[in-house]
Formats: sequence, C-alpha cells, structure tokens
Amino acid sequence: MEIRRLEDKCNKCMLCVQDCIAGVWRDIDKLPTVAVPELCNRCSHCLAVCPLSAIEHDSLDAKQVRRIKKKLLDPEAYREIAISRRSVRHYQNKPVPRDLIEKIIDLARYSPTASNLQNVQYIMVADKELIQKISKRIFAFSNRILKWSQMRWGKLMLIALARTDFAKSIIPYLKVMDYYRQQAEAGRDYILHNAPLLMLLHAPAHSSFSCDNCNIAATNITNYTHALGLGTCYIGFLTMVLRYDRTLRRWLDIPKGRRVFVSLVMGYPAYSHTFTASRKKSGVRWI
Repeated sequence: MEIRRLEDKCNKCMLCVQDCIAGVWRDIDKLPTVAVPELCNRCSHCLAVCPLSAIEHDSLDAKQVRRIKKKLLDPEAYREIAISRRSVRHYQNKPVPRDLIEKIIDLARYSPTASNLQNVQYIMVADKELIQKISKRIFAFSNRILKWSQMRWGKLMLIALARTDFAKSIIPYLKVMDYYRQQAEAGRDYILHNAPLLMLLHAPAHSSFSCDNCNIAATNITNYTHALGLGTCYIGFLTMVLRYDRTLRRWLDIPKGRRVFVSLVMGYPAYSHTFTASRKKSGVRWI
C-alpha cells in the first residue's frame, strides 16, 4: 500500500493529520507525513478531508471520491423521510427492478462499520416460491411452539423463561395464534407478507460489531427505499429462526462462518400512509 502527499497541491493545512484516527498521518517537522502506512484501514478520511485533492492512495478508488453536493443536504427532507417511514406488510404483486435493488445496495455500502471493516454482505431472494416456502416453514414452526406452550411442561418452561428475550418475543404472538391461523387459511402471509423480495444482511458470526454494522446498513436501506417509493419491514422472527434452523440456512445458502443479523422484506406498498405515527417520548438523562 502506498499513500502519497502531492507536494505541488498540498497547502500544509494538517487536516489529514487531525482526521486520521489510526495515526497513519502525522505532523513531522510541520509537514503532514505518512508515518505508518501499515496502520491504514482504508477509511478514506484523508481523501475526503483534503480540500485540494493533494493525496493519492493506491488502495482506494479515487473515481469514487467526489465533491459533496451540499445543496442537497436538507435536514427537513431527511426528517420527513424518517418520521413518515412505516413498516409495510401489504405489497403489490410487482417485482422490484434489479437495477433499483443494486442502487439501494450501492447506497448501503457507505454505511459506517466498526474499524471500517465493511464486512456486511447481502443475500437477495426474489424467488416467490422460495419466499412462500420459507414463510410456511416458519409459520409451521410457530404452530409447534403454540402446541408446546399449551402442554403442562411447556407452560412451566415459559413461566421459567418469562424474563428472557425469547419468551418476550413469542408470548404476545402465541396469544393471537388462533386468529393468525384463520387469516393464513384465508391466504394472508403473516411471516413474509407476500413480499416480492427478501433481503438478508449477514456478517462474520463472531466479529464483535457484526450486529451493529448490519443494523446501521439496514437503517439506511429502510429510509432510502422509502424515499424511492418502496416499503420494507424487519422480520425479526426469521432472523431468530435462522440461528437454529439448518434447513433454512441451507435453502438460503448462508455462507459458513457468517450469521444473518437483519432480515427485511421489500416491495411496492399496496397502499400509502397519509399521516405520520405517534411515538412515545424518548427516555433521556442528562449528565
């Protein structure tokens, strides 16, 4: 890896030194100097902060580095996107164009990752038969949990596990499973919502911040897709089941050593929401 300061362009502002958290760039004799290039994690900050494009970096694509369009940075527009986005559970029977999906993924790769690992990858499922097959398998799994919870030892187990995340995530749904089954028999998909597209975000299973990295990318995806006129919905139950169901992992070809941290369905909403939603106030403590 070679990083060069172009002396004929550099104005010695030292912004590259100030912004380099890794300590690659350092102030040596009042000159910004590449002191320890092997520490570089390719975050691109030096290229982004330099006002005169006076840095060349062999491990970064200079064609991707362009001047920011600051006139497009509208905080009110972003606020409207964030507060008007809804979880969409009814979709048109219309596929999402592949070029639009690629546009969304291209945006998601700019999401921050711990230590700039950029270790988030995607599995896109556009096969409607496979999506329905996955949904039916998970719904059948839910029915088995319901039957188990109605047995004496199942009730005792749920009482013992009442405070665990597992119990908290399934108990509310068990209470209305009879209704869900009636609706499912009428053709409603309560798991993947008859969506035309399923997106899985996965990362190394044992990397410390894989979950954070995937969810940060997912937040950008859900907001951006909303701005594009698409809808999304987190499917936490699928994410949970994928931890244990080897058959599902095989169907979805989850790479060995990696884990799905986010499952999203996506498509064109069957209807729009006219108004924003109500949300409880955030708990805040100032110190």
